[in-house]
Amino acid sequence: MKKYYIWGFPGIGKSSVNSRFRIVDADCERFKFVLPEDLAGSPHLQKGMAYTQRDPSYPNNYFDYIRSVDADIVLLNCHISLLEHLDGEDLLLVYPSAALKQEYLERYALRGDNQTYIHCMETAFDEMVAAVQNSPHRKYQINSPCVYLQNLIEGGVIMEQFTTKKELADLLGDCIRLGVYTQEGPAVGKTPDELAQMLFDGGLSLDIAALKHELAGKKAELERESLLNERRGGLSHEELSGRIMEGIVNGALNIRHDEAAPYSFGYEVSFRSADPKAAYRWTCFCSLPNVAEQITQQIEKATPQVDIDLLLAGIAQAERHKIRSFVPEKDSGLERRGQYTGHVANVRDVHRGIALDGIILGHFQGDYSSITTGTENDTVRAMVALKGFCLDCVHKLPSRPLIEFVIGYLKDHDTDISTPEKLNAWIRANPDKCALPENRERMASRPEARRNRKKQHERGGR
Repeated sequence: MKKYYIWGFPGIGKSSVNSRFRIVDADCERFKFVLPEDLAGSPHLQKGMAYTQRDPSYPNNYFDYIRSVDADIVLLNCHISLLEHLDGEDLLLVYPSAALKQEYLERYALRGDNQTYIHCMETAFDEMVAAVQNSPHRKYQINSPCVYLQNLIEGGVIMEQFTTKKELADLLGDCIRLGVYTQEGPAVGKTPDELAQMLFDGGLSLDIAALKHELAGKKAELERESLLNERRGGLSHEELSGRIMEGIVNGALNIRHDEAAPYSFGYEVSFRSADPKAAYRWTCFCSLPNVAEQITQQIEKATPQVDIDLLLAGIAQAERHKIRSFVPEKDSGLERRGQYTGHVANVRDVHRGIALDGIILGHFQGDYSSITTGTENDTVRAMVALKGFCLDCVHKLPSRPLIEFVIGYLKDHDTDISTPEKLNAWIRANPDKCALPENRERMASRPEARRNRKKQHERGGR
């Protein structure tokens, strides 16, 4: 069975460890001096000072004992220069930060150490810590005054440090590749194999348990991102959200605001393809600008499970066949909405390009006797502007946030009307897409329109 050796700095709590592991506290003082068998407690106590005869077989007797003792973990406290007799893969040095000196001096006093020992440790503490730090062995530094060896063993921290050089090199390679560990100081430019050797030689100190924990977290994060990436069809979260909004605007996805649950109003967005299995519906309790974000989140959670390739293909197809012009209200044959009669526009009318000028001006709105909420009216009107039509009336949309959302969306799709000057430029360039009659009449004065009238007149003269 594998046996591990932990060299522990005085005061880390070797003698009080109680663990599921079979642990032996091999105090070298019992082998360095000839002590009677009945000497109770620690050799550090006052009565232990009466025995000053050294054992000539030390340190061989000590190493014979620690190699033969039946244990999983053997705790050592011999001089660190003697540790070269042990296999480095099975050895770990545990010591405190020099900043914990006062804490450790208090520990010595509390456990009953004699005054000569405490005075010696007070004088040598910093030098001993430095010697451990410079020793050619793998090591772990304690930085908290509340941590004892018991905590490190029971928490799995110590056993995590015991890795072979190959395991350590593989771990460091993964940590470097995934950005969990950044090489600094003497580690800069070193290969994982070289870093592992530095750890075993004591030229580098790392918290292996913490690295393993961080690496596991990073791998779990990447695994989740890989799953989400698959559900998003290879797009980023932001890219998919943009495509969803594009699908709402171009008609691939139908949107309607209504009572989506008992006493709850929200957006219902649906997608239906030629494949009868690919019919999806999402419910979003939010404002119009946040609908695409909520649908993206639901796709990432697979609620419902979506054939993302089919959905994206449907959006792309609708984008290729989106409307380029519309039938003005005066030519649509639609009757304006009166108190209880007349046509009520919906999003499908917008996608068909019917009376967009009248829709954005509010001529075909439902009232509370025929439609549950006025938000549906606002959605239909906003959809006209989102498609890039009737922007001379964008200021007539019902709220400033909705206007800003429309302007921002259009700007992201190569139509910038963010200033009055840019809006006027758009109106001059697109009179056929305007809503107001005075702007649409600009078409009659455009050069191509005059040329067409001249050709018609010439043909009529013949």
